[in-house]
Amino acid sequence: MPLEGDYRVRVFRPAWSDARHWFPRTRDLIEVRSHALKLRFWPSANASEQEGQLLDLDWCWIRACHKGIGELRIHDEIGGHDNIRIVFLKGNPAIKVPLPIMWIIAVLQKKRNEWTTANIRTFNGRRTLVNERFYENRVFD
Repeated sequence: MPLEGDYRVRVFRPAWSDARHWFPRTRDLIEVRSHALKLRFWPSANASEQEGQLLDLDWCWIRACHKGIGELRIHDEIGGHDNIRIVFLKGNPAIKVPLPIMWIIAVLQKKRNEWTTANIRTFNGRRTLVNERFYENRVFD
């Protein structure tokens, strides 16, 4: 039986553009993707905590955003960049077709500890777009 995890990981199109901006080489994109796919094994028991470990990566919720948006910290150097952050959105848990979805909504290099106002607006806007396009205006079987 292959390892599949408890969640599906989907990349929202603007996050793919972010990743292509930071990592023009395909090899680097594949490495970032492999880190993002670790979200498949999200710890459902500890999801209410503010931060923790996910396999070999650490994560935390972004407090300035509404509930459900977090950051996955990658401490490896990939494509000449370090302190890479994968911003994710935990999708609606009531919709499980075939599994609940973890959305990648942004990929960026974080140079300081705080998020800027523009970052927070971007993350909240992308969450709104994901909810409207894939949950509210879509029929699931």
